[in-house]
Amino acid sequence: MPSVVANEGPGIPQADFLENRFGLTPAQARLVIHLVEGDSLRSSAKALGIKYETVRSYLKSVFQKTGSHRQAELVLTVFSAMSDDPKPRALPASPGSVTLEAASEACHLQHPRRQTVRL
Repeated sequence: MPSVVANEGPGIPQADFLENRFGLTPAQARLVIHLVEGDSLRSSAKALGIKYETVRSYLKSVFQKTGSHRQAELVLTVFSAMSDDPKPRALPASPGSVTLEAASEACHLQHPRRQTVRL
């Protein structure tokens, strides 16, 4: 089986990177991967085979551990952590995944009074 190597551009982080970087549980890391890919909380719950309420609980813990308050901010935090890591292990971005620019724009649209943070 071929191994997956990060390519240029934003990718989808692997669970172990998120667990080590932010102290997430494996279940929380799997949720974050779905959110970075652009999935909703409901579709993430369905894909993970857990209840929506459980996903909301995981997300609250993830926000606390990452210092984020909204999903778009969480995605930016993850991308920023990946760019800070000298060898971020990531999967290639899927066609439907969120780009850094899209996440930044979504965060700005939700909070137009906030200043854009340069990564």
